[in-house]
Amino acid sequence: MKIATGILTLFKASTALLATLVGLLFSANEDQEDRPLAHGSDLIGEHNFRTGSMDSGSDPDGWYEEDL
Repeated sequence: MKIATGILTLFKASTALLATLVGLLFSANEDQEDRPLAHGSDLIGEHNFRTGSMDSGSDPDGWYEEDL
């Protein structure tokens, strides 16, 4: 009887682990959020070295030329 209980416990643990791994594998995770083009685009503009992205070049605290 102890062997059957141990096998059943192992089966339950394996099933839970498999369900967790499948859930992690197929979970939807968006890395980037969509921004409206009115707030700037990463494809146009000046490279702002303070933020590390492209913007319109009007950030008063940003710098737009790499310091050498």
